[in-house]
Amino acid sequence: MHIIGRILAAVVMIAAVDASAQTGETPPTLEGAKTITARDAKAAIDAGAQPLDVRKKASFVEGRLPKAKAIGTAKDPKTNEFNVAVFGTKKDAAVLFYGHGSDGWSAVAAVNSAVKAGFTNVLWLRGGYTEWAQAGLPIEQ
Repeated sequence: MHIIGRILAAVVMIAAVDASAQTGETPPTLEGAKTITARDAKAAIDAGAQPLDVRKKASFVEGRLPKAKAIGTAKDPKTNEFNVAVFGTKKDAAVLFYGHGSDGWSAVAAVNSAVKAGFTNVLWLRGGYTEWAQAGLPIEQ
């Protein structure tokens, strides 16, 4: 019984560590992507970057970055990866990912999916919609 208790405790600890990997603040940078500010995101959109919103549909409808495309439903909840077809077909085109804010792990998953799929101009607005709105930048509804 004592060994079974230790095994169960170890399993619980591993599960807790795994779950905590997807909570709290996101890392400041992601390999293969350029982390940008809201002002940089505005300039990128003005230059033709496609903003991709990973938030839930209700949040998207309430307000979003100009020209944004909702892709939140393209995430597989089992693998935490996105169907990269929603990112577009040109792997060298600028794609800009954002979520609610700096604790937006779905945006991290989208960025990682894009990089893994070979997209080469991946932009990440780490501060997300919150940073954009706080900067007083235009919002579509």
